[in-house]
Amino acid sequence: MSAIRGRVCVRAISHALVLACLLLVFTSVKAHAAAVPTGFYGVNSGSGLVSNPAARPAAFQTMRAGGLSYVRVDASWGGVEPAPPVAGVHTYDWATYDSFVADLARNGLRWYPVIGYSTPWASSAAGDPFAPPSGDADYAAFVAAVAKRYGASGSFWAEHPELPRLPTTAYGIWNEPSNPTFWHGAEATPARYMRLYLAARAAIKAVDPGARVAAGGLLDSGVVNANAYLRAMLDSAPAARNQLDALGWHPYVGGLDEVLASVKRARSTLNKYGLTNVPIEISEVGWHTGFTLAQRAQWIRGLAAKLPHAGLNATRLMPYVWAESPEWQITNPDGSLGQIGGAYFAGIRDASAQTRVRPGLEVVRRPGRVRFSGPIVPAVPGARASLQRKGSNGFITVRRSAVRRLGNTRSRFRMTIKSRRRTSVYRVVVRPPPSSGHVRGTSREKRVRAIRRR
Repeated sequence: MSAIRGRVCVRAISHALVLACLLLVFTSVKAHAAAVPTGFYGVNSGSGLVSNPAARPAAFQTMRAGGLSYVRVDASWGGVEPAPPVAGVHTYDWATYDSFVADLARNGLRWYPVIGYSTPWASSAAGDPFAPPSGDADYAAFVAAVAKRYGASGSFWAEHPELPRLPTTAYGIWNEPSNPTFWHGAEATPARYMRLYLAARAAIKAVDPGARVAAGGLLDSGVVNANAYLRAMLDSAPAARNQLDALGWHPYVGGLDEVLASVKRARSTLNKYGLTNVPIEISEVGWHTGFTLAQRAQWIRGLAAKLPHAGLNATRLMPYVWAESPEWQITNPDGSLGQIGGAYFAGIRDASAQTRVRPGLEVVRRPGRVRFSGPIVPAVPGARASLQRKGSNGFITVRRSAVRRLGNTRSRFRMTIKSRRRTSVYRVVVRPPPSSGHVRGTSREKRVRAIRRR
């Protein structure tokens, strides 16, 4: 049903000859199932599935049946290229990953490679894989080789026409450079990482322009401030900030509420740098056995259900880890799904079963004030509406109000603010209570022009 737009001019007011215009924008609304972005869910497999082909079929079949699309695991530079190039010619051994990617494809899954760490002959600290590479060129050559082998036009797919064609479309550059465990040494700075990311991204894009190259997988924890690291990265290369395709984020900060708060802080930092369109990938998150089994299951289910609808432009969730780490894994020791893995899959189902609220927007302009109101479908008792104005770094909230229920099928909001001397763009975001079975909804944006006084 199309929207009805009308502009009604009303009478001049007193001797000031102030004209008021009544602008009503009525947006028809319906309730819809909340859509989850394609390819949102994945998992970190652990390297055990790379080295143990016999365990793959059952694991991969279970992953796919549960709604997963990606499997994240290292693309080991040292494993593929253990020796330096000869006369400038690189030699790569793809046998291990060919087998792994083939099994993924047979089960409808894609590989999400984490490209690292330094091969011993190219490390800035001899033999240390977690020191930065001694230069960018050899690392860039390796990441380009991965894309040439497994990307959209990869030679692997040409050699195996019998397989479903499920090329790698996303890459992670290094793992947790904010964590001194995986990025250390005299050269291991945020600026050095940013240079490595940009070199790797350029190399991949030259091979596969449509690929998404994610930075970091930045660890955010009680002892590591990932936002400070992110700011240092972005400050080191102001002219190249728009080359950030996506931000990997690892919020190991506590329970579900703390995880969502961490992601929200990352979103805020990106927005402050004008990177509102850069998505966030939760490429690792998890809870170890120091928490109860019930807590871990509750949190992973809640995160899977809420993250796609949290309004944070998060586009991927890959918990850590499927197997091989008894302290962290989401499956049972025998490889069966278990309570935590089952909770993850239940959260995926929950995400698609929820209903997104649909707020309409009506705007009335009068001298000195602007009134915003509108219907909300379905009825959402206890919801809160936020009026947001668009600024240079995204939308900011300027007014909040409770939502009034109108019968069993709809609710309504109403807010009034002072008029501005400049044209502004507004929207309304409605946030239902967590237990309501609904997810937040956003109205259409509306441009409100300032009323000129004469």
